[in-house]
Amino acid sequence: MSGRPRIKRSDSVLDALGSDIVLGRFEVGKPIPTEPELMEVYQVGRSTIREATSALIGLGMLQASPRRGTIVTDRTRWNTLNRDVLRWLMDSKAQMPGILQSIDEARRVFEPASAALVARRATRRQVIEIESAYAKMEEAAEKGDATSAILADREFHFAILKATNNPILEAFDTALDSVLGLLFSVTANHMENFRANLGNHLAVLEAIRAKDPEAAERAMSETINFTTTKMKDAKLIG
Repeated sequence: MSGRPRIKRSDSVLDALGSDIVLGRFEVGKPIPTEPELMEVYQVGRSTIREATSALIGLGMLQASPRRGTIVTDRTRWNTLNRDVLRWLMDSKAQMPGILQSIDEARRVFEPASAALVARRATRRQVIEIESAYAKMEEAAEKGDATSAILADREFHFAILKATNNPILEAFDTALDSVLGLLFSVTANHMENFRANLGNHLAVLEAIRAKDPEAAERAMSETINFTTTKMKDAKLIG
């Protein structure tokens, strides 16, 4: 760890320290190095270290103990819906399969139910936003534009979460952001897979338009089942 380049920004220290915790460089239940030691490791001042450790305490990854110092907590206490925490976990080869499995399971619980909720309560403006996202998916599929496809796919699912008008469900956008598009970088024939799943997305949209909660729930389940199968084929999950 002593060979790190000089880091000036506090958020860069937060990123480095958070990643080090996820990678197990600091043992769970044990104190992290002292402030002077961390200053030496990351080549920054005391205030920057304090900002980073304070942020990690807020994320549940560290716990301040008057007698023992600042302790690394068990992962069950981490705020895994936080964008940074989830990114650090996804960057870890050891952690990524378990996190992907957990996200897949969570999607099966909240996304079909969210689609059903949206079919019941979405405003015309919210439906238009979902329609717009789907249109972008179609355009990306026609052009074979993988980058635009990923962005449009995210926009589609995020628009549905937003249309639930439920802030708890909307908070799952970070988990979705981590898994949607992953297949494009790790699987073969990614645009073919994207095109093949368009029909399921259209079925979700049509059910929402028709205000049919049961159909929306079924269609979203099929959409997720397709992704689950592709992740299994790529051996990303068991």
